[in-house]
Amino acid sequence: MRNWLVVLSLFVGLQSFAQNDILGTWYNDIKSSKIEVYEEKGLYYGRIIWLEDPANSDGSMPRVDEFNEDPALAKRQLMNLVILKELRWNSSEREWQEGTIYDPNNGKTYECYCLLQEDGTLYFKGYVLGITWLGRSTVWTRA
Repeated sequence: MRNWLVVLSLFVGLQSFAQNDILGTWYNDIKSSKIEVYEEKGLYYGRIIWLEDPANSDGSMPRVDEFNEDPALAKRQLMNLVILKELRWNSSEREWQEGTIYDPNNGKTYECYCLLQEDGTLYFKGYVLGITWLGRSTVWTRA
């Protein structure tokens, strides 16, 4: 019985470790920003913590969410903007699901899921209307 408890404890520990592999700082696909992924109450979020180019397209600073169609949101700063929201770890699928990801380069928010690839990168699939093939993907690398 004692051996069974040890095995169970190890399994639970490995599952917990796997779900936290997403934590840390990541470069976006073109290395123009760094995103800090953090956990809050069992959900995972990501905020921009570094921008390669801190200026807007017109040269003004600080860089704002200029491509957002909502005029009020288009004025918010990109630095510290939370672009990844409410991902949940699904241990049976071994991926983070049911979240959203925001692309400040086009002002659009997508439903998303994410998985850690064997090479250590994070693969994101953003999609709309609940249809995973109706969207696009991106890969982040650890900073």
